[in-house]
Order: sequence, then C-alpha cells, then structure tokens
Amino acid sequence: MNDHPPVPRSFDQVTPEWLTAVLRRTHPGIKVTSAKVDPTMGHKPNKARVHLAYDAAGEQAGLPPTLVVKGTFNGTTSRGRIIDFSNMAELVSYRDILPRLTVNVPRLLYQTWEAEPSEAVVLLFEDMATREPTYFPTAFNTLDYGQAARFLTAMARFHAESWNSPAFAPGGEWGPGTPAGENAARIRSDYFDILPRSEHWQTSVVSPRGAAMPRKLRDPDRMEAGWLRLVARLEAHAKVIVHGDEHLGNLFVEPDGTPGLYDFLARGEAWPLGLVRFLIPALDILDRRAWERALLAGYLADLRRFGVEPPGFEEAWLVYRASAICTLMIWLNNSSTWQPEATNTANAARAAAAVMDHDSFGLLGL
Repeated sequence: MNDHPPVPRSFDQVTPEWLTAVLRRTHPGIKVTSAKVDPTMGHKPNKARVHLAYDAAGEQAGLPPTLVVKGTFNGTTSRGRIIDFSNMAELVSYRDILPRLTVNVPRLLYQTWEAEPSEAVVLLFEDMATREPTYFPTAFNTLDYGQAARFLTAMARFHAESWNSPAFAPGGEWGPGTPAGENAARIRSDYFDILPRSEHWQTSVVSPRGAAMPRKLRDPDRMEAGWLRLVARLEAHAKVIVHGDEHLGNLFVEPDGTPGLYDFLARGEAWPLGLVRFLIPALDILDRRAWERALLAGYLADLRRFGVEPPGFEEAWLVYRASAICTLMIWLNNSSTWQPEATNTANAARAAAAVMDHDSFGLLGL
C-alpha cells in the first residue's frame, strides 16, 4: 500500500474497493463491503456523504458508518484555473498548514492528487454530522454577538500561532516556492490582482447585485487603485495564516458552543484581510455597525492573551476599515457557480454598506 490508488474522477468511482485501499493505509486488513454515495451536498457538486459497511475487522476497528468525500469530480476536464487552484489549495491547507495550528476542523482521513490527464484532488473527511453540531450558519442566518466573539477568539488563536512566523520566510515550510507559499502567491496573481480588469467584473457590475451598487463602487479603475494602495499599506502589518474563505457557509458550532471552521484555503496574508472577510459577511448590517468596534477590541485582546503584541486599537481600526474593499471586491464578483446568487447578493450588500460606512476608499486617498 505504498502507492496511492487512482483519484476518483466521478462519484461512482468512490467504490468499496477504492475505500478499502484508502482506509487500509491506516487500518491494515480491513475491508469495506459496501459503499453508497448520497447526492451531493451544498451548492457546488464536489462533496457527498458516503455510507459504508465493513467486514468484522473494520467493525472491530471502530471505523465510522459515514464519511464525507470531497474532490474535483469533473472527469478529465478542467473547470478552470481558479477552481483547480482552490481544490489544490484546500488539500495543501489540510496537509501542510492546519496540523501546525490549534484550530477546530473536520478530521482528514486521507488526501491525494493527480496532475494528469487533468489536475484532480480527493479528500476524505469525518462526517461532521456525527458531532451533532447545533449550528450551521447560512447567508441568511447571521451571527449574534457571542457567536461572532467566539469565532474571533478561535481565529485569534491560530493567527497568534502564525504571527510573522519564520515559516513564511525563504526556506520556511510556508515560504516562497512551497505549496503553502504558492497558495498565497496564486490567489494574488490569479485572482485579486487581476479581478478589476477581468471579464467577470464587467458581467458582475451589470448583474442585479451589481446594478444595485452605488456607481463609485462599480468602478474598476477605483477598485484597482484601492487594492494596490491597500496592499502597500498592509505591508506594515503582521502576516498570519488566515482561513482564506471566511464566510458563514464555512462555519459550524459544536453542542458545547465550541466554534469550528472548514473548507479552508489557508495561506499567509496580513491579519486585517482575514478579519474583514469574516466579520462583514457574518453580521447583519445593523449589528455590524453596533458591534464591530467592540469585536475588534476583543480580537486584539485575545491576540495579547495568546502571546503576540498587536497594533493599538486606533491603528487596527483604521486598517480594518480600509480593508473592507477586499470583501466588496470578492462578493460583488463571486460566481454563482461558487455560491447561490442570493448568498452573493446578501454578502455584496453587506460589503457595500461597510465600505460606505467606513469611507474605505477615502481612507486610501481615493
């Protein structure tokens, strides 16, 4: 069992034989006797629950009756550079980054990838339903103050553990040229840096969510200039590992209230980006206006408690407000293949309100 079995490229290839080969890597001698794959979970057709039965050795090993398989699952045809990147970035997140941090995530049982005939990734996770989570937020089920504060504490812990880490430096395990370093480099080069000039921007600003935006928030020249100025300003702030896709759909709460996160696109970025991408979509607009100063102060206090020295509140508040343009850029342009259009619209509206409330472009001199 030194070699990985081929990556399944459709859900019907998630067979008892494939699962047996995978699970024998950690449980030698077991056999999966049957496997039934449910219809896909969520908006993107890349994840499904699998019901498994085992031989006596598998039963004795206590292997679970259900698991969740996630992967590329589009045959041998690429669905585009960004989707290929996100699949690989998630694998790298769980393989190379999250084991080094204290964060509550689904347990990964297996992962691998193939480069040919097209890039394909597969990950096998515990089924989070077995933890009986009490809360899976949605775009229309925003967080209350206590929930948001608990998630910020969880984020502050792993931000503190990676705060300006030497692992980001050349030669470090998350440095340039490593898979983790490529996560950060490619999300900049293939997404953020080119988004205002992309064809997708032009179609997004005439969509219903874009048409509802104030004219100045739809201006690609202004967004491009604001993004470049924000990137320059963020150079003065600590780099941390961020979740990378911070929004309500990637959160869960345990029965005891413990927060958890999944669907990571983890990478090194300046800490304010992780914060604005989380808080702005996660709170109702009126709640954000009432709570965000206190929540930011709590996050900074948590960072100190976890052993790092963050910026003072006024400096942090300034860069947090300027960074809101990142959240707007994402949700104004997020494809309906990634999230339902209603989710994109709700989050774009929250981001637009934050940018206007904070005069984010004005803080960047625009």
